[in-house]
Amino acid sequence: MKNKAHSTNVLFMLILFTLFAVLSVLLIIVGSNVYKNIVDSQEKNGTSRNMLSYVTNKVRLCTDKVFIEEKDGTKVLVIEIDSQETLIFFKDGEIKEATISAGDDYNLHFGDVIGEADYFSFELNENTDMLKLKIVMDGKPKTIEVYIGSYR
Repeated sequence: MKNKAHSTNVLFMLILFTLFAVLSVLLIIVGSNVYKNIVDSQEKNGTSRNMLSYVTNKVRLCTDKVFIEEKDGTKVLVIEIDSQETLIFFKDGEIKEATISAGDDYNLHFGDVIGEADYFSFELNENTDMLKLKIVMDGKPKTIEVYIGSYR
């Protein structure tokens, strides 16, 4: 009888230890998935902020003129510095930038990719001289306004 009670105690302790080990592994797996989601979210947030900051700084560097024109149905932000124009536009899910000589003809099939986004737009408020930039990544919009003042 004593051996049977002893083996029941040992079996109970083994089951308890196994349960503890399995739950510990599950907790680690759940925790790593939560951490991965947090890192992914922060990376996408940082990417969208970096793209907005990049375009904002391009506008702030302008010494001549900032305006918006339309080319082939796409709005193009034109930043004129000395005798060059920096063109920023959104095409096929990508924010692109191209630099050309002022007044040259161009098309929207070239340019360096600044980044990918669901949506990117800009609009100029003529009354306040503010340029509003908006980006949407994974359904999360971010907006920033830049004063362009005398660079119109």
